[in-house]
Amino acid sequence: MVKPADNVVPLRPAAAEATKRSLEKRWSKEVLEPGFTFVPSVILRAQARLHIDAVELTVLLHLIDHWWDDNTMPFPSKKRLAERLGVSDKTIQRAMKRLEDEGLIRREPRSHASGGQASNRYDLSPLVERLKPIAEDMTKARDEAAATRRAASRPGLKRRQKDEKAS
Repeated sequence: MVKPADNVVPLRPAAAEATKRSLEKRWSKEVLEPGFTFVPSVILRAQARLHIDAVELTVLLHLIDHWWDDNTMPFPSKKRLAERLGVSDKTIQRAMKRLEDEGLIRREPRSHASGGQASNRYDLSPLVERLKPIAEDMTKARDEAAATRRAASRPGLKRRQKDEKAS
């Protein structure tokens, strides 16, 4: 059983069931049956701010898809990622290096009990930390836009704006 992280509030059973029904309505049970991955929208919306291209974003999404357990970072092989993406192993190596250079992932070598090299583990906590201030900026911008829309719908906007400029 996966233990929830201390900072994660588990969904109430009714809310979890409603979320599942909503996803099934959107995607269908058949499509969700093999599994699904939760990806915060900030990753997609902040791609340019993260300085990553489409290949690097796709590799990152596949790493996230392998992040099954809160306490265990993903460790897919480069070969598996290359097969999934239909690209060469070298393309994956370049994307991983770029993600690492950008400070979004941290590569941790692993080895088999026999001493041979295993696939690397990819620590995604640097990505999470990089996303936090971006998410704050996006939330602030959303809230400011909502406040502006509310203000525009009330009488006297021009007078209030004039008063703010005068002070």
